[in-house]
Amino acid sequence: MLIRLLFLSLFISTKLLASAPLSKEALIRDAELEDVLKSYTDPLFKAAGLNPKSMHLYIINSKEVNAFAMGGGQIAIHTGLILRATSALQIIGVLAHETAHIAGNHIIRGMDAYKNALLQQLLGTIGGLAIGLAGNPDAALGVLLGSQEMAHKGLLTFSRSQEGAADQGAARFLDSLGYSSQGLLEFMEILRKDDFMAEQNIDPYALTHPLKTERIDFFRAHLAHSPHANAQLPEKLENNFKRIQVKIAAFILSPDKTLIKFPPSDTSLLARYGRAIAYFQNSQVQEALNEVDSLLKEYPQDAFFWDLKGQILFDSGQAKQAILAYEKAISLRPDIPLLRVNLAHALTESGDKSDLEKAFAELLRAKTEETDNPFTYRLLAVYYGKKEMTGHAALSLAEMAIQVGDLTAAEQQAKRSMHFLQNDPQNHSRAKDILEEVKRLKESNPYSI
Repeated sequence: MLIRLLFLSLFISTKLLASAPLSKEALIRDAELEDVLKSYTDPLFKAAGLNPKSMHLYIINSKEVNAFAMGGGQIAIHTGLILRATSALQIIGVLAHETAHIAGNHIIRGMDAYKNALLQQLLGTIGGLAIGLAGNPDAALGVLLGSQEMAHKGLLTFSRSQEGAADQGAARFLDSLGYSSQGLLEFMEILRKDDFMAEQNIDPYALTHPLKTERIDFFRAHLAHSPHANAQLPEKLENNFKRIQVKIAAFILSPDKTLIKFPPSDTSLLARYGRAIAYFQNSQVQEALNEVDSLLKEYPQDAFFWDLKGQILFDSGQAKQAILAYEKAISLRPDIPLLRVNLAHALTESGDKSDLEKAFAELLRAKTEETDNPFTYRLLAVYYGKKEMTGHAALSLAEMAIQVGDLTAAEQQAKRSMHFLQNDPQNHSRAKDILEEVKRLKESNPYSI
C-alpha cells in the first residue's frame, strides 16, 4: 500500500517507495524483537560506560550469521545469527563483543563516512515486507544491501589486536553483570566448526571477526578463573530468546515447515505462537486468530500477543478490530513507541475522521519518544495529506527522507514545504534547518544518496 497523496502532487522518489521482498536482506522493525534485544544490550552498554539512549541496534533479515559495530554507537545483528545461536547467553556474548568494539573506539575515524552511508543504504527504502514484523507489511523498513554488503565486510574487518581487546572488554562487561562468558565461547566454537567448509562459503562473521585459536583459548582461560563461569541467566531472558527465535523462523521460513515442526498436538506457548504466524503467512486468518486467542486467554497481559493479533486483523482488512488489539498492547506496554505507530497506522486506515485525529495524537507522542523512525513521518504525511495541509505533508516527507538518508528527496520536499509554510515561522524554520542539514551532509559525506 503506497501513500496516496497524488492529489496533492506530493512526490516521493520511487527508490523510497520500492518494495523489498522478504527473501532479500532487509532492515526489520518489530517491537518484540527490539524489546528482547534491548533487555540484553542496555545492561551491557551501562557496563561499558555508554548511554543506552544514544546507542542504536539494527536487526537485518539475512541468513548470514553476522553482527557488526559501526560508528556513532550503532550495532547491527542479522537474523541468521539469532537463529544459529542456541541460547540467550550466546547472543549476549556476541553483543558484548560488539559493544566492546564501540567502547574501545575501534571504528576507524576515516571509515565513518562510508559506514554512515552504509547505514543510509540500510534505511534507504520504505518497503512492503511480507515479514510484517512492525505491523502492516508496508510499515516495515526494507532495503536491498546489494554490492555494498561485500564492501562493508571488508571495512568492518577488525585487526587481531582489536579483536583481542574486544574479547577482553566483553569478558569484563559480562563479569561485571554477573554473566558467564561461556555463551560467547560456545558461539565461537560453533563458528569454528563452520570453518571446515570451503573458504568461499565461510560465514561472514568469521571473515569480519577472525576466529583465531588464541581467542578461544582466552575465553577458556578466563572461564577457568571467573567466579561467574557457571552463572545462569534469569529464566525470563532465555524464554524470551526462544520466543523471538520462533517468531523470526515462522515469518521467514515457509509456513509448511513451521506447521510440520509445531503440529496441532503441541499446545506449548512456542508451538501456538509459531502456528499463529504460519497460518497468518499462509492467509489462514481465522486459524491464525484462533491460535492467538488461545494464547491471549492464557496470557492476557502479553502486549506482543495483542500486537500480533492487531497485525493479523489489520492485514486482513479489519482495521477497526485491529485498533482494539493495538490499544490493548499499548495499555500493557506504553513505553514502546513502535506500538503507537502500529496503532496510528490502523487508525489512519479505519475511514473514521475521529480515528484520524487519534492517529495524529499517537504519532506526535511516538515522534517525541522515538525521533528517528521514518515511518512515523510517513504516517504524519498521510495525515496531513488527508487534511489537505500540503506544506505540513511536504515537511513530514522531508523529515522522513532525511532520516533514511535520501538527501535529494529531503531537499525537494523541504523546499516545497517552505513554499506553502511562509506564514508558519516555526515549521518554515524547520524546513530551512533540513536544507542546511542536507548541505552539511553532502559536503561531509561523498557517499550520501
